[in-house]
Amino acid sequence: MGQFEDLFNLLSLENSYSGRGGTKKASLPVATSAVTLISHTHGRERREQRGIERRELQEAVKYGRKERANPGRDGQVRWRYTHKGVVYITDESSRHEITSWRLDDALDAPPAAVGPAGGGTAHVIVVVDHSGSMRKDDVPGYGSRTAAVYDCLARDLVEPQLKVVGGSRMEISLIEMQDEAEVVLCRSGASAELLGYLKRRSAGAVARSHGNYLPALDAALDLMREDAAQQKQLFLVFLSDGAPSDHIGMACPHGYNVWEAACSGGFHMSSRHGGGKSNLVNCPYSESGATGCRALVRMSVNEKCLGRIRTMGDLLGRDRVSVNTVAFGPAAEDFAVLQAMSKVLPRGSFQKLGLSANCLRTAFTSLTSNLTTLRTEAGGGGPGLTLRTDLRAKGQRQEYEEHHLITNGVTFDVYVGKKFIFKRQYDRHAGELVDAPFAATDQLRAYTAKHPDAEVGVAHGRNWFSEGAERVVFQCTEVVSVDGGATAYAVGPRLVAKQSRHEEQVFDPKFHRTFCRTQGEAAELAALFNRRLGLGPAWQVTFLSCYVYKIIDGYYAYSKGGQLEILVEEELEGKFTKWNNNAGGVGRHGQAFAASSAANNSVAAAPHRKANDNNAAALGAIAEDEEEDEEEEEEGRDDEEERDVNDAGPAAAGTDDVPQAFSHFTWDCTGGQKLVCDLQAA
Repeated sequence: MGQFEDLFNLLSLENSYSGRGGTKKASLPVATSAVTLISHTHGRERREQRGIERRELQEAVKYGRKERANPGRDGQVRWRYTHKGVVYITDESSRHEITSWRLDDALDAPPAAVGPAGGGTAHVIVVVDHSGSMRKDDVPGYGSRTAAVYDCLARDLVEPQLKVVGGSRMEISLIEMQDEAEVVLCRSGASAELLGYLKRRSAGAVARSHGNYLPALDAALDLMREDAAQQKQLFLVFLSDGAPSDHIGMACPHGYNVWEAACSGGFHMSSRHGGGKSNLVNCPYSESGATGCRALVRMSVNEKCLGRIRTMGDLLGRDRVSVNTVAFGPAAEDFAVLQAMSKVLPRGSFQKLGLSANCLRTAFTSLTSNLTTLRTEAGGGGPGLTLRTDLRAKGQRQEYEEHHLITNGVTFDVYVGKKFIFKRQYDRHAGELVDAPFAATDQLRAYTAKHPDAEVGVAHGRNWFSEGAERVVFQCTEVVSVDGGATAYAVGPRLVAKQSRHEEQVFDPKFHRTFCRTQGEAAELAALFNRRLGLGPAWQVTFLSCYVYKIIDGYYAYSKGGQLEILVEEELEGKFTKWNNNAGGVGRHGQAFAASSAANNSVAAAPHRKANDNNAAALGAIAEDEEEDEEEEEEGRDDEEERDVNDAGPAAAGTDDVPQAFSHFTWDCTGGQKLVCDLQAA
């Protein structure tokens, strides 16, 4: 495999891909200002007369659509580049400027950039798949998948940003992905003109050929390189309806293009594939199965895609780049690469939507919420925070039961005796944290009666298993130890512990207390809502109890005396669904928002709703908890109650309406001072 790896590394620099107007070799991205441009008298005069800047021509060579132009008088080859409403004619080398002009009133001419290199502090780069499959008219209400994407992009991602007050400036770039990538919009400000441009693009853009990820990622990386020296936040949205197609034009380690259709001329032929597909070139040296040449080529493409994302993080800082991938295609498609791309850097999300415009709008609405938060922080509405470097790598969620024996330092760290300082809960009446008992008090009493030297405390997972915008999530359990913490027995319910992702908040005493206070206020509003509603458990809202534990561990680099506070809640399992969000999005009648991260919800599924939230500003995620068997009679009565209401007519309320009703109630009963939203349930 060593020589295969060397050949694949070489392919990352030398592999070529074909497009209109000739063959273009993939190479390391260069800055726009470094694109060679040799001006002559005629070309310079025409450019000055038409108000075309030198940088516009450099951008045209770098990003524009390239096609063969009419030959010169002596028959020499010339190239025509079209980019941002400018036509630029060069010689065969694409270095010598011959002439240029603007396309007056061209639909392709996007609004002007906001300034040199953008000039904003939040740069949104949107990559839209323009492969042939995006022409399909299988999205209800739209003539093509492309039309649906651009309409939702305009209405649900760009338009809400026009209403952001007090946030950073924002610039938007748009990359269309086909065999090659074209930057059709470069650093435009969010404006009404941009909305109009996107709507025109919806009608005029032509989807064709393959969707190659690598050229699009290279184009995005080119744009980001120009932001490297500036304090900007980068927000990448990568939307595709399928897996990358780059492998089709790539050679295997033995030099055979094993994914191309075979033709005459001495190529080895493979057998015809099912479904009427063409014969493919067959490498005579290929092994079978997962180690075969076709599999290796696809693996190489996948790794290169992830490598591009890693380069973005290395170049700009892992905490400055947010990679958000959107799968907008049939459920049977392979979206593994898209999902993996979203997980390379700490800030990322993956959403799999199917072919529904409503789901697409939901996805963009969710991204809008994240983008608004990013702009608010970058613009001074929130602190500039530093991503922690002392967190261990992401791990797998461990399966364990009560009374499970935990060994310190393996998958959990045990804190008992002097390493465990306190467990506290927020008291809404006292307005502060007060001591709280352990959950399994009776079991602990039995242990200590049998072992007088037994010590109680908590076991904290060594590796986090999920994350949200502000916190990383670890498994956690209360424990009792009889050997000083070398081993310990899990007691009580399974828990999750949440720590801040940022250095500045790790030892800020207000960080967890603010969360506990806001959750306490939300719990009071929920109790009032339940009393006013006066229906059974299926219609009620309660909030999960949260606790603050203080432990001592010298491992953490930012620790003061080794002391660390963690936020702990009960671990709840289920498939989480978002009912509304901070940007005003609302899911109705079972069509709720798909939660993008398990870290955003500590919730369960059952008739009795609970709520929680891992964002101190957004107060809760509705959760559901199972009723005990002895409450079957009460549940039956409640089911009857629900049927009576749901049978009242098409406008009658059902339990699916409870989250929206509760959010509205909190706004109404506080006179518009508070709104409990960002609710999610299992």
